[in-house]
Amino acid sequence: MPTPPPELTIRRAREQDLPEMARLHYAAFPGVPMTLDERINYLKHDPRLTLEDHWVCENKGRLAGMFALYKFTIQRGRISLRAGGIGMVAVAPEARRQKIAYWMMLRAVEVMDQNDMPVSILYPFNHTFYRRLGWGSIGRTTLYRFPPGSLPDSPGRKSVSPVTTYQEQSEVMDCYLKFSEGSNGLLQRDEPIWFERIFKNNQCFLYRGEKGAAEGYVTFSYHPLPPEEHLIAADIHIKEVVFLTDEALRGLLGFLAAQSDQARAVLYPDQFDLNFEISLVEPRMEGGRHNWILGAEAASIGVGLMGRIVNLRKAIASGRLGGATGRVTFDIRDDLNPANAEPLTVEFEGGKISFPKGGGKGITLRCDVAIFASLFWGALKFSEARRLGLVEYEGEGDPAIFHRLFNLPKPVCYDYF
Repeated sequence: MPTPPPELTIRRAREQDLPEMARLHYAAFPGVPMTLDERINYLKHDPRLTLEDHWVCENKGRLAGMFALYKFTIQRGRISLRAGGIGMVAVAPEARRQKIAYWMMLRAVEVMDQNDMPVSILYPFNHTFYRRLGWGSIGRTTLYRFPPGSLPDSPGRKSVSPVTTYQEQSEVMDCYLKFSEGSNGLLQRDEPIWFERIFKNNQCFLYRGEKGAAEGYVTFSYHPLPPEEHLIAADIHIKEVVFLTDEALRGLLGFLAAQSDQARAVLYPDQFDLNFEISLVEPRMEGGRHNWILGAEAASIGVGLMGRIVNLRKAIASGRLGGATGRVTFDIRDDLNPANAEPLTVEFEGGKISFPKGGGKGITLRCDVAIFASLFWGALKFSEARRLGLVEYEGEGDPAIFHRLFNLPKPVCYDYF
C-alpha cells in the first residue's frame, strides 16, 4: 500500500482528543444542531461505537482529521458478512486539500483488512472522491411525495396498531430480523440501536396477520406545518417499511392512506422499486413538473450508499457467490489495496468455491474495484455493466456465469451513520 508522509500519524482516538474532535465535527457537519459539548457527548456515547472505534489524523502534533470505523454485520442474500462502516469523516479547515482524507481512507482499508472485514460501506460526502478510492454505488432510493389519500385503501389497515409496550417492540425487532435474513444490504441491530435510534424518535405501527402474528411494521416521524399555514396538519416522513407478506404491505399502505385528515403529504423513500406511481391515484408529486419529456413528475431519484471490496479473496469466499459452475479469473484494478489487483482464479461448482493455482481455462473478468463492488452487491447487473462498457471479459466459458454469480435482489439499507 502507499505510505503516508512522515509528518502524519493516524491512530485511535483518546479521551483527551474529544474537544478537538468536536471542533472537527462542527467544521464538517455544521448543519447538525448540536453545541460543542453535545458533540463531545455524542462522540462518547454513540451506541454503535466505542472511543477506540474513532480514529484521528495528526499533522505535526495537531489533529487534522478524524473518522469512525463501525463494526457491522451486513446481509448479502442469506449470507452474513462482517463489514466496516466508515462515518464521521472530517478534515480540519486549515488542513484541507492536503490529502488528509485520502490517507485516512487508506488506513481504514488497512485496518478493516487486518480485522477480517472483507467489505466496507459508507454514505459519501462526495461520490467522486470515494469512487476514485474504490467505493462503488450500491444504494438507490426513489423518493415519493404524495397526499395520503392518493394511496389505495385496504381493509388490512384495521390490523395496524401502535407499538407501545416492550413486548410489541420485541415483535418489531423479530420482524426486522426475519425480513433481513433473505435481504441484501440490511444491517444486524442490537437492542441499544433499536431503542436509541428507532423507537426513541419515531412513531412505530405494527401489522398483524389473521393469526395475530407480527408480519410488518412502519416507522415514521411527523413534521408539522408552520402554524400560520395549518394549525394541526403535518407531513409524514417514512423511515422504514418492513413486510413479511404482501398483505402486510397493503395493510400498512392502507393505514397511511387513512391519515389524510391530518397529514398533507407522505414522503416515502422507496428502495424496493415498488413502482408506486402506478398505484397512486395521482402520481404527480407535490410541486412536480408536468411536461412532454417527463409527463407527470412522480418522484426524485437519489444515489446514496457506497460499498467497497476490502479483500477480494475473503469477500468471494465469505459471500459464497453461488448458483454457478465454471472457472473465473477476476482481474480487478485497485490502486488503494494492490493485493486485490493480483488476478484471482476461482472455481465454482455446485455451490462450492475453491482457489486453484494458475489460471488455466476459463473466463476472465476485468474491471475496477468500484464497479466490482456494484456487481457484488447486485446494484449493477452484469448485462448493464457490459452494455455500458464498465467491464471486459475474455477467454473460454459462458459470460452468463456472471449473471448467476451476482444475481441478488436490489440492496436495501435503513441504517444511516
